[in-house]
Amino acid sequence: MTTILPWAALSLERDPLELAQIVSLPTVSNYLLTVGALCSLCVFLWLLRGGFGSVGRLFGGARSMVLALLALALPMFLLDIASIFALFRPLFLPADAVISANAPLVPRPEWTNIPLAISGLASILLVAAPFVANLPRLSLRRILAIANLSFKEAIRKRVLYAFTGLLLIVLFGSWFIPSKPTDELRTYVSVVFYAMTVVLMLVGALLAASGLPADIRTQSLYLIVTKPVERVEILLGRLTGTMALMTLVLLALTGAGLLYIIRGVSPDAAEESLKAREPLFGILAFKNTSSEAKGDNVGREWEYRGYISGPTQGPSGLVTPQASWTYATVPAYLGSRDKVQAEFTFDIYRTTKGFENRGVGIGLVITTRNHDPEELRKAREKNPGLTPEQVATDHGFFQPAGSVTFFDYSTGSVAVPGGLFANAQKGDPQKPALTVTVTCKESTQYVGMARYDFYFRADDARAGAQPLRFAGNFLLASFALWLRLLLVISVTLVMSTELSTVISLLMGMVLMMLAHVQEFVRELVEGKSAGGGPLENIKRIIDNSVAAKPLEDTALNTLIQQSDKVVREVLGGLARFLPEVDRLAYYPEYVGNGFAIGGGDLAGNAIVTVFYILPWLLLGYHLLRWREVAGPT
Repeated sequence: MTTILPWAALSLERDPLELAQIVSLPTVSNYLLTVGALCSLCVFLWLLRGGFGSVGRLFGGARSMVLALLALALPMFLLDIASIFALFRPLFLPADAVISANAPLVPRPEWTNIPLAISGLASILLVAAPFVANLPRLSLRRILAIANLSFKEAIRKRVLYAFTGLLLIVLFGSWFIPSKPTDELRTYVSVVFYAMTVVLMLVGALLAASGLPADIRTQSLYLIVTKPVERVEILLGRLTGTMALMTLVLLALTGAGLLYIIRGVSPDAAEESLKAREPLFGILAFKNTSSEAKGDNVGREWEYRGYISGPTQGPSGLVTPQASWTYATVPAYLGSRDKVQAEFTFDIYRTTKGFENRGVGIGLVITTRNHDPEELRKAREKNPGLTPEQVATDHGFFQPAGSVTFFDYSTGSVAVPGGLFANAQKGDPQKPALTVTVTCKESTQYVGMARYDFYFRADDARAGAQPLRFAGNFLLASFALWLRLLLVISVTLVMSTELSTVISLLMGMVLMMLAHVQEFVRELVEGKSAGGGPLENIKRIIDNSVAAKPLEDTALNTLIQQSDKVVREVLGGLARFLPEVDRLAYYPEYVGNGFAIGGGDLAGNAIVTVFYILPWLLLGYHLLRWREVAGPT
C-alpha cells in the first residue's frame, strides 16, 4: 500500500560536491591552469613594464628562485598567447562548426595538463611572492583597527535602514502566502531567503564598493598610508569590517526569519513539512530503453528526467523497460529498525487521458546482493505462509503487497522491512548492497524519474514536526548565503581599489548575475540559444524580427554573424572564471522541501568559494600596492 505525502522533491541537475572530488588531481590541475593562466599573463606584463630591473636588484637565492619560477612559468605564458590568437579561430571555421564552452581554446593532449599545471603553479607563486614576503610585517592589531573603522563608517552611512523593508514581509507576508499546508512552508522559506538575499547582496556590495573610493576622495586614506601600515592590511581590514557588520545583520535576520516561519506556519503544515529528511540516494540506470543513462525521451523541454513506458511488444516478445537504483552500501543501523521508509517523486507523461483522480501504477521490487530467486521459490513452496518481513530478512527480497500508485506533484512512500537492510550487510562486498527496480504497469503511460527522485529515509520517518532539526537546517542555508555575501563583497572591494564606487558596484553585480546564468552563457557560446549570438540578438531587437527567421544575406548581417563568433569565444573564455553560485543558491530549496543539507556538500562549496576569492584578494593587494594614493584622483 502506498502512502501519499506532500510534494517534496530535489531537482539536482548536478551531483552534490564531495571533499574527495575537490582535492582530486583533475580538479586541482584545472584550478592551477585557470588561475595560473591569469597570473602568468600578469607576470609577463609586469616584466614588460620594467620588472626585469626589480629582478636584477634581488640578491643570491632570491634572484635564482625568481628566475627559476620565470622559466617554469614560460609554457603557461605561451599558452596564454596561443589562447588569445585562438579567440579569432571561428573566423576561419565553417559556418556550422560547433564551439564547445568546456573545451580548451587551444587543443592539446591530455598528458600536457600536469606540466602546464606546474607551470601555472609557478606563475601563482610569482604573483604571490610579494604578499608572502610582507606576511611577517602584518599586524592583526592594525587590521582590526581598520576593520573597526570600517564597521563604524558603515553604520554612519545609514544604509542599514534598507533592512527595514523586510518588516513589510513580516507584517504583510501572510496576506500573500497560500494557506494550503502542502505549499505553505516552502513558500515561507522562499520568500524569507529571497528577501534576505536581495537586500544583503545589494547593501554588502554598496558598502564594499564605497569604502576605499570614499577614503581616497576625502583623503583620509593618505593619513593611514603615512603610518606603518601595509597596503594589504587596508584591504583585509576593510573586508573584515564589512563582513563583520553584514554577519551580525545576517544573524539577526536569520533568527527573525526562523522565528517568523516557525510561528507563522499552521500546525498542519508544520506536521507535514517542518523537518529535515536525511535521504539515501542510489545510482540510477535504465534498461530496455533508448538510453541506459537517460531512458526514453518524451519530448519535454526540461530533460532532467528519463522516462520508462509500460510493457511493449518487441521483436523477441514482450519487453519491460526498467529503472534501477543501486546502492553500493547501506548504513548498518537501518537493519535494527522495524521499518524504513522509501519515498519517491516521479513524473507522469500521459499518452492517453486515463481516468480522473487516478494515478499511475508502478511495479517496485527491492533486492539485496544475497537474493537468489530459485532459493526463494523453493522456500515459498515449502512454507507458503512466509511473511514479507521473513522474506526480506532471510532472502533479501521485498515487493509491496497490493498496488503501488502515485500521482503527479505528490510524494509516494512505502514502508520497507528493516530486515532487508540487515540482509544487505552480508555477502560479497564487490556487489551492490541493494537494488531498487521500478517498472510502469500501464502501457499507454510513461513514468519519469531522475536519480534524486527515489530515496530511503535515514532519519525517523514516523516523527512529526521537528523544529530543532529544521532550525539547524535553516542555519546551514544561512551559512551558504553568508558565503555568497563574502564572495560579492570581496570581488566588489577588489574592484574598488582601482575603479569608482558606481563602476565597482555595477561590475560586481554583473559578475554575480552572469554567475547565476552560466547555463545560458554556455548555450550562447555553443550557439544553442534562439536568435544566434549576442550581436545578432541585439540587431533582432532593433529590427523587431523573430528569432526563428534567418537574417537576410547582406554585408552588415554577415559582419555581425562573423563578429558574433569571436564574441562567443570571448564569452566562453570569461565563463571559465565565473564563480559557482548556483550550488549555494539552491540550499533554500533543501530547507523548503524538508531535506537535510549535507555537511560534506556545504563544506566542499565553502572550500571552492574561498579558493575562488583568494586570487581576487591577491589582485586587490597588487592594485592597491601599485596605486599612487597620494596623488589626485
